[in-house]
Amino acid sequence: MPVEVATPGFVLHARPYGESDRIVTFITEKHGKLTGIAKGARNSRRRFGGTLEPFVHVRVVFQQRPASDLAFLLRCELIETLRGFTRDLDCYAAGTYLLELTDRMVLGREPGGEVYLLLRDALRLLDGGAPPDPLVCAFELHLLAVSGYAPALGRCRGCGAVAKGGDTVFLAMARGELVCRRCVRPGEAVRPVGAGAAAELARLATSPLAAAGGGAPAALLQAQAVAEQLVGAVVTGPLKSRAFLKRTRVDSSGSLR
Repeated sequence: MPVEVATPGFVLHARPYGESDRIVTFITEKHGKLTGIAKGARNSRRRFGGTLEPFVHVRVVFQQRPASDLAFLLRCELIETLRGFTRDLDCYAAGTYLLELTDRMVLGREPGGEVYLLLRDALRLLDGGAPPDPLVCAFELHLLAVSGYAPALGRCRGCGAVAKGGDTVFLAMARGELVCRRCVRPGEAVRPVGAGAAAELARLATSPLAAAGGGAPAALLQAQAVAEQLVGAVVTGPLKSRAFLKRTRVDSSGSLR
């Protein structure tokens, strides 16, 4: 008989399947990214009522089917509901982006314990009122690191030279790497990154997510552009929620321009 397995997780995305089923993808603490079929989910309040939605922390109970890549979802048990996302558009846009980015960065059944904890902490901070802009930037840098794509922020990716205080480094747009002036290739499109932005990137990448706020607005604005480019060098194709996030930044009176 198949063994029941339980693990905490968050829904990354869900879609209808047939008349009453749903295909749901989670990031979980013990089983990485898990995709399963929830039979009768749209009609079952007892097994899945209200738990197959974004920003709901659940305990997923499932059986693995040897002949299928899809797990058989038995039920989801509610751990906590992060209600702040339903009340604040900036928070909702940022949280939606974190979910999509996590989904795109984690492949198959890779170990996902660190990613799960990172996402859990980020969503709780957003729900608690943390400023979205620095938190999202910090999350991007931390997620790159735990996924094996840690950017070299304190030294040139080309020659390894350590950046000195006040030095301008360059973001190689196509490569998604920070390089010194000597390692810029002829004709290569680059973006200069000032010392303040480089220091902000290093701070956000090494500090806990809870300490993401408090940086200089100008440095953070440039750091956001660099982090977006670093993510774009790893993720294939556009992130739909990124456009939504940018629109909310423009519309919000408290966001960076």
